[in-house]
This record gives sequence, structure tokens and C-alpha cells, in this order.
Amino acid sequence: MRRVLRRYLDSHCHLHEFSDEEIESFSELDISIVAVSDDLPSSRRTLELAKRIDWVIPALGLHPWEVTAESIDDAKEVAELIRSNSSVVRIVGEVGLDKRFRPNTIAFQTEVFRLFIDVARELQLGMTVHSVNTWRDVLDMLYRNDVPVAVFHWYTGPLELLEEIRDRGYMISVNPAISIQQKHRRVVEAAPIDMMLLESDAPYNYRGMKLHPSMVRDVVHAIASAKGMDPSEVLEVIRENSLRFLRRCGVGI
Repeated sequence: MRRVLRRYLDSHCHLHEFSDEEIESFSELDISIVAVSDDLPSSRRTLELAKRIDWVIPALGLHPWEVTAESIDDAKEVAELIRSNSSVVRIVGEVGLDKRFRPNTIAFQTEVFRLFIDVARELQLGMTVHSVNTWRDVLDMLYRNDVPVAVFHWYTGPLELLEEIRDRGYMISVNPAISIQQKHRRVVEAAPIDMMLLESDAPYNYRGMKLHPSMVRDVVHAIASAKGMDPSEVLEVIRENSLRFLRRCGVGI
């Protein structure tokens, strides 16, 4: 099945957390969704959704918050799901490292992340990465291991890394939290627009803001405000970014 790129791309959404009825209602939105996974069961559900819905672009992985000392076997099963469905699954995620919220499991996170990096390099897949307080670590691991395409999801890291991320051919995604999170807005003000994608990270609840895929439309206006641009111009550039990202991942559009 070829994927459909609608007017907007939500490049990072935990679609598996929504009910089938809610997902059916999303068909009315003019939005395609990169559906990221958290663990083995959600990876299976994400794959099932993608096999029957053409605007769902699957990403399978193991979220660093879910990693424990016993996670390597599940990670290997997810990796095998990716390999055996590589014509459909062209993005690995959500994967990465988190020293802020899960510092006690960083050694296990690193082992799991390396496994998924190997899969991405082997199959020339894209990655959507979590990198809280590990921005430099994640960037170095991706680049040293020749990962071809990656998105730093909800990037709030150092501004001085933005140029290097872009030079490596990687991107960042911009979240609805830009409206209340100043460090995220500062990133958007500083980053070149040609490295940006939209995301919702739905259905995460951030400071009382219940994130939803439809909110990526608001992100366009927030970026326009931060960059002093017209929203229609922002959407045009980001749509081209989205096409470039998906094609580099090998997603059939």
C-alpha cells in the first residue's frame, strides 16, 4: 500500500493510544500521521493500523521510558518486526535516550538504542528520536553509525547544536507546546525553517494541554509568528520538508 500525504504531516503521534473510533474520526482531518510506537504490543498495533489505513505511516520502536533491564528481548522482537515488514515500515521510533526522566536506566537505554541504530543503518531507515538531556549523545551516535535520516522530536536542546543537526541531514519537529514552552519557541526562532517538521506527540498531556493531531495546524501559525512569515509560506516549506523526509526514508508516496 502506498501512503497518502495529505495537506499536513503529523510526524510524531502515538496513534496506538487512541481507540479505533477516534482513529476513524481522524480520517476527516487533512492530516497524515507518522504513528510512533512505545513497546512491542504498540508496535504490533501500529503495524496493523498501517496495513489498513493509507494515511498512517508506521514507526516501530521501544520508547526509552519503557526500557528496563529485561527489555533487550522485546527490542529484538520489534527489530524483527521491522525487518520482516520493511516494505511497509520505513521509520524506527520512538527510540532514543533520556537522562532527565529515566537516568537510572541509561545503560539499558543505550543498549536498546544501539540495536535500533543497527537496524536503521542496515535497512536505510529513518528514525524519530527522543533525546532529552542527551542531545549531543544521540546526535553523535546517529552520525557515527551512518544513520541516513533522523528527526529530533520536540527538540528543546542547545541552540548551538541546530546547525550541526542540519548539516548532518537531520531535522527537528515542532510541537503545539511552542505556545507555552519558551525554550521550544527559542529553538524555532533560531532554527532554519528548512529543517522543521510538524508534530503533535498526541495524546500526551503537557502542562494541562491535551495534545491532538489536529493541533499541528496551529503549529504552522506559531512557527509563522516566531519566524515573521506568512502561515501559507510556512506550510508550503514544511510540506516540502515532509515530502523530502518521507522520500529519504523510502516511504512510498
